[in-house]
Amino acid sequence: MASDITDITLYDILGVSAGASADTLRRARDERLRQLRPGLEAGAPSPVVAAAARAREAVELAGLVLTDPAARLRYDRQIGLHRQRGLRGSQVFGEGAPRYGGDPLGLMRAGVSLLDGALRDSFAALLAWTAPGARPPARRLTVPDLRGLFFQPGQMVATMAGFRLAVVRLTANPMPVEGLVTGQSPAPGTVARRHSVLTVQVWHPARGSEAARRGPHSF
Repeated sequence: MASDITDITLYDILGVSAGASADTLRRARDERLRQLRPGLEAGAPSPVVAAAARAREAVELAGLVLTDPAARLRYDRQIGLHRQRGLRGSQVFGEGAPRYGGDPLGLMRAGVSLLDGALRDSFAALLAWTAPGARPPARRLTVPDLRGLFFQPGQMVATMAGFRLAVVRLTANPMPVEGLVTGQSPAPGTVARRHSVLTVQVWHPARGSEAARRGPHSF
């Protein structure tokens, strides 16, 4: 049984394939965290600061689980992903793979369950905002919460959930890195028609705010 189509994985949070090497995972984690340094968001509006903090926690969680070989193996098994078959990206495969029913970061919960008690508790607040709402009426959808996701996994969640995405750039002179979703309309939890437009505000650090290496993706 495949997972719900709105599920994304810890691999998606880092922007890598499920078959990524340990070195690739570490580089992706470090690159994401460099882009989310507090100095880069100095003076930004509060929604940007809040989304960046949420994104840092998600990236740190992904790094903790996926850079630990034993935890990564348990995570892959828990989400039903079989790397030996060459299956990649955010799709989850295998008999008995869990379903998370509209929770766009549901597979992150599987990662948290693998952490030690103190670390697990520290990520409780991060997971609270991913809780799914009540099932909407037929032909209508609950708007997922994309704030704190980088653009590509955010786009994936919106598209697979049945929305058309419109983008508003917040940075006039952005660094050439993948943008971060910091706001959206309609609001998370709103019930909307299938295929309606979900508008997201995407923030990039501004050029000249602080030196940064080019990221692996850009938008």
